[in-house]
Amino acid sequence: MKFKIPVEGGEDEINMAPMIDMVFLLLIFFMVASHMSKMDRTPVELPVANKSVVPENARGRQLITIRSQDTTGEDVDILMNLKVLEIEEITPVVEKILMENKDAEIYLRADRYAKHKHVKEVMAACAKGGVVNVIFGTFESGN
Repeated sequence: MKFKIPVEGGEDEINMAPMIDMVFLLLIFFMVASHMSKMDRTPVELPVANKSVVPENARGRQLITIRSQDTTGEDVDILMNLKVLEIEEITPVVEKILMENKDAEIYLRADRYAKHKHVKEVMAACAKGGVVNVIFGTFESGN
């Protein structure tokens, strides 16, 4: 096999197109990855359920999180889209969501330490806003 030996002073060219393509792919990857890391990752200790079922289609559900401030469960924060809301603010927000999407559903994540009265208040506010489908977030017990 015979190799060509370049002559001194020859012009070597580097094709930049693949490198530019790779830079754009990396840029897109990091933009998407940074957006995913900003999604609602509110730390909540979910309750355990013996017969929990993963829904077939959980896409498009609006997430409401009830986070207990301590283990007594008396004081809670209610979050929707990473924004802390008061109980009175939920109904108008839900009504607005329903105006945009008539089949909107709520995914409710309640801290295991939160008192049930807070869950009932949020469910009542959602019902008052017109939502008829609420799914609860739990951990599966494995039994």
